[in-house]
Parts: sequence; C-alpha cells; structure tokens
Amino acid sequence: MSYALVTGGSSGIGYAYAEELAQKGYDILVVSNREDLNQSARASLQQNFPNIKITTLYADLTDADAPQRLLDYCHENGMEVEVLVNNAGMFYFGAVVDHPAKLTEKMVMLHNYAPASLCALFGAEMKARHKGYILNASSITAYMTFPTIAAYEASKAFLLKFSKGLASELSHHGVKVCAVCPGAVDTDLYNLSPNLRKWLCRFGIMLKPRQVAHRGVRALFNGRKRKVPGLINHFFIFCCLLLPGFLVDLVKKKFV
Repeated sequence: MSYALVTGGSSGIGYAYAEELAQKGYDILVVSNREDLNQSARASLQQNFPNIKITTLYADLTDADAPQRLLDYCHENGMEVEVLVNNAGMFYFGAVVDHPAKLTEKMVMLHNYAPASLCALFGAEMKARHKGYILNASSITAYMTFPTIAAYEASKAFLLKFSKGLASELSHHGVKVCAVCPGAVDTDLYNLSPNLRKWLCRFGIMLKPRQVAHRGVRALFNGRKRKVPGLINHFFIFCCLLLPGFLVDLVKKKFV
C-alpha cells in the first residue's frame, strides 16, 4: 500500500490531513517534533482506521539533514510515499528584530528549507513513477506585506511561488502539486482564547482544521495548483491588496 507522509501531522490541520488521506485508503506516516502528540495521534488514527497502517516518527525538520534522514527512513522501511503533505509550521507575532535571530532562522528552515528539500527528494521518486501528489501548506498571508508577521508572510509567499513553479515542472510527469492558502484556522497556533475561537468559527472568519484539510486534499487530487479555502478569505485577500498604506503605518506604529 502507498503511503501519505504528513509533516506536523500529530495535531491541528496536519492531523486532519492524515484523517482525510486515511479515508482514501493510504497508510499514514505522521512526522512531528512532539513525541507525546505523535503517540496520541497514532492511537486515535488507528482506532478510527483499523485497516490502515499508522506510523509516527519523531523528527525536528529545522535540522538541515532531516529531509534526507526522512527519505532514508522511508527506504529502510519499504514505504513508497505517493502523497507528501508539507504542513509543519510555526508562528510568532511582532517585529523580526525584537525576537532572537534563531527564531526567524528556525521558521525559514521549517517553512522553506525542509519543504523544498522534501519536495526535491520525494518529488524525484514520484516523477520516476509518473504518479504522486504534493501539498504545501501556504497561507493567505502570502499575499500580504504587513508589519508584525514579516518572516511568516514571506516564508508562506515562498511556498506559494515555489509550489506553482514545481507544479509546472512536474505536471506532465503525472505529479500534482497544490499550495493550500488558508486564513485563520481553529488551532492553538495563534494562542487565542477558546471563546474567541468559537466566535470566529461561528461567523466563518475562522475555519475548522477538517474543513481546510478536506478542501485542500480535494483540490490536490483534482489537479488544482492553488486553493484558498473559504469564500471570506478571497475577500480578505482582495481587501489586503487594496489596503491604504496609512492604515499599515498605523499598525506599524502601534505594534512595532
């Protein structure tokens, strides 16, 4: 059976991606840097999908050699990865220079270096087999230029543009690539209160992880190169593109 590899798959959107792909019959390899969450995710997935093989692997994808080690692990264990989901991510709010430089370095490694390397390594095998699927988790912030999220939005913009180029390179080799660009999602990533998250979901401003994963996987298998889940997020992108500079300056003066 072919495998779906999901980075950051032990919680949030990543776990939802693992569920979606398990429903499609793929064996699942969940990769994250939280062994406790890996174990709970494995138990939950195995209970829900008893006929699917669920494997978890601890890996810190901010290490430069992690992508190659991950490929080697799959080879050693006879795992043919047909679906690659680059979902692992992190977030911080505030001016880049007000945080340790190592934090920005970690984000670039996790959002850019690791996905690009995994795409190159596993994508080459998919190309040789003339079949495969790659989903890269971008964000609607890829369309923004705002203070307080400079590193995050830039890293997501890289993923969006990289995915588009990679899709063009691999499409005639039977490999589909899609960048999924959600807006706010009901996870712990933003450190919002449960009540606020509930209110945002009720009004459609924030989506549930399963909503994002379902729409993202469907777009990937349908050959879409980009997917922005939720109509309201298309509106947000349009507004951001038209946002006057003086409003951005107000945010800058208050938070930076």
